[in-house]
Amino acid sequence: MDTFVEFLLALIVVGIPCGALTVRFVMRPALKEIVQAINSAKGPLPQDIERRLAELEEDQQHMTARLDQFLDAERFRAQLETGRS
Repeated sequence: MDTFVEFLLALIVVGIPCGALTVRFVMRPALKEIVQAINSAKGPLPQDIERRLAELEEDQQHMTARLDQFLDAERFRAQLETGRS
């Protein structure tokens, strides 16, 4: 039993810090490359994408306006039907 406790104590005191340092030195270059890849992917949008995005926003605003008109017409129709009853 004493050897087991000594083993656990040695693992906690020596093993965990050594493992943590190993993971840090192994993972650090990989994480740097991942961060650099993400940062290099970020950049100004090409002119074509900005134009297409503006067109999509205009279309979305147009669809929202049409939907509002449709909802108003539907409310009006519902009011007319309740008035007939």
